[in-house]
Amino acid sequence: MNSLTQDIKTLLNLAWPVVISRVGILTLGITDTVMVGRYASEHLAYLGIGMVPSNIFILIMIGLLMGTSVLVSNRYGAGQYDKTGEVLWQALPWGFAIGLGGFVFCYFGEFWLLLTGQDAALAAKGGHISIIAGLSLPLAAVHMTTGFFLEGIRNPRPGMVIMIAANIINIFANYVLVYGVYGFPELGAEGSIWATFIVRCAQVVAILSYVWFFIDHEKFGLRKPKLTWKGGTELRRIGYASGISMGLENGAFNALVLFAGFLGTAAVAAHVIMINVFAVFFMMGLGFGVATAVSVGNANGAGDMRQVTRWAWLGLSIQSVIMVVGGIIMFVTARQLGAFFSTDPAVYNLAAAMIAWVAIALVFDTGQSLLAMALRARGDTWAPTLIHFIAYGVVMIPLAYIMIFPLGRGAMGLADGVILGTLVPFVLVMWRYRHLDRQTALAQPA
Repeated sequence: MNSLTQDIKTLLNLAWPVVISRVGILTLGITDTVMVGRYASEHLAYLGIGMVPSNIFILIMIGLLMGTSVLVSNRYGAGQYDKTGEVLWQALPWGFAIGLGGFVFCYFGEFWLLLTGQDAALAAKGGHISIIAGLSLPLAAVHMTTGFFLEGIRNPRPGMVIMIAANIINIFANYVLVYGVYGFPELGAEGSIWATFIVRCAQVVAILSYVWFFIDHEKFGLRKPKLTWKGGTELRRIGYASGISMGLENGAFNALVLFAGFLGTAAVAAHVIMINVFAVFFMMGLGFGVATAVSVGNANGAGDMRQVTRWAWLGLSIQSVIMVVGGIIMFVTARQLGAFFSTDPAVYNLAAAMIAWVAIALVFDTGQSLLAMALRARGDTWAPTLIHFIAYGVVMIPLAYIMIFPLGRGAMGLADGVILGTLVPFVLVMWRYRHLDRQTALAQPA
């Protein structure tokens, strides 16, 4: 019992700063949504549709950079502290290059939106938003990469503090640029995206300054940069699998935004609200997922397979309890949450119904994410990718389409898609992790 209590405390101590950091990522977006939603419903639709290209790319980018967290946590667990800095030096230019690729992708945002059959006027407005959002992607990549390094060496609190400060800046910048106060132009949805760019700049300066001035350079090998393409092979290998996986997941969720676009601006706005609410609670669970994956990665690096098993199921248990409570809160407060984001009754009533229904998916989505990260932390790179292809490509998108259109569920079919698309990977990753546990147990001597 003492060992269990200590493990729970260890996990919680690592998890709570990560939870605040991950929730902080979402509250940046929530600030944009609230400010723009209260400015004008049509601008919220421009924001929602315009963020689709960057939203699709940013999770692919996170996946491509996930090797940073895996390798740093493995080397930290093995006691090879001086080799963790090598990973960071390899990852920073790789991440910046990926971010530049994201900007190019977002530059053609209007083209991608028109390609999906969106209304020309909506696609034009959204395409302009997409270009501005793309400017932030190289900055976001540098910030994420450095944050993964700090989490991998079990030092997530600086990232938490930076994220809290970023949210304070974002609230003020949104107010000034969306509504046009203090002599600034009234930019609406465009203003909220420029506010994000300002915040990204501040985050990069802050987190790089912390690593440069407050981290033990000698201990973590930060004074010995080794920038070679071959040296980053393992980093990229992990990233390719994770990037495809996250791209499939985020692509499926953003396909739902495109489906909503066919239902009208009210459906798009309501869907944006539902996803923002769901994402806040999801990020709370994701914090426990990151803490679990780091602990699994440390144990894997140390060669302690008993702890690889223990950390995963302990983390999932704690996360599930918290997410059940979160789902109940979502259901009970659905109407208030909808009204918080919009003053348009047609939008917030629809959003409330969708929030109440989608709450059931919270345990599934956070659980599958935790175990997928834990699988990669123990070296099982491609299985989560295959599972996500099945879940999102084969199940989520086709079934959501059927629910929305042929079965006439309309906007509620968007929530149906989320529920079905998260239940499938949850079941499959649990089976996969348990299967590897059994294989490991059989391979070890009695």
